[in-house]
Amino acid sequence: MKKRSLFDYIKSTIPIAYRPLINKFLVATVFFCIWMLFFDRSRVIEQIKLEQTLQDLNAHKRYYEQSIETVKEQKKDLFTTDENFEKFAREQHLMKRKNEDIFVIEE
Repeated sequence: MKKRSLFDYIKSTIPIAYRPLINKFLVATVFFCIWMLFFDRSRVIEQIKLEQTLQDLNAHKRYYEQSIETVKEQKKDLFTTDENFEKFAREQHLMKRKNEDIFVIEE
């Protein structure tokens, strides 16, 4: 009696109408796809999450680059003249000259 493999036994128990669906290569391909989608270290879900995280980080990078440019422009304007420097000190840090009073009005 010839020894049959497990795959041949399973194939012989399936009705004839479904036998074309049970192909060694088709089963291997389906198994591979399922493995890559759910069980592999670099599964598709993780790749999507990583791509979204990368996009968020790039958005933060663009925001901070724009902020740096704004601050550089403010610094350049601030240190061009003493009047601008004094105006900045008075408005932002509430500094004053001697014998001066400051009244802060909040709306």
